[in-house]
Amino acid sequence: MAHITYPAAAAPTVIVLDGEHNPAYYLDRDAQPQWTHDDCVNYESARELITELMAFRSEWIARERAKAEPDLPVIERWKAERGAYAAELRGLDVTDRENITRIRRDYGAEVRRLAAEA
Repeated sequence: MAHITYPAAAAPTVIVLDGEHNPAYYLDRDAQPQWTHDDCVNYESARELITELMAFRSEWIARERAKAEPDLPVIERWKAERGAYAAELRGLDVTDRENITRIRRDYGAEVRRLAAEA
């Protein structure tokens, strides 16, 4: 009976899902970042605050556009601010405790102030 030689298996394909910062975390268990439940809660809180600030900008833009003579430079400024918040949201990392603390402190105060004015 003849000996059959099979080709070697190809290297596994790494699938990077939307929002993953480092797919190596899923390939090397020792490389996984360490975070706590509190870190996750703080991360989600920071995400919500950024989303709230983006929502305020969207609301302001809609109100300004509805005017008979909208202030286009103001609209562009709010769009730029909203875009900056969106970029910050995309780059937010659960292990960046210092940045998350800053967001919760500074943006939390801003959201409370804006909500009180609404």
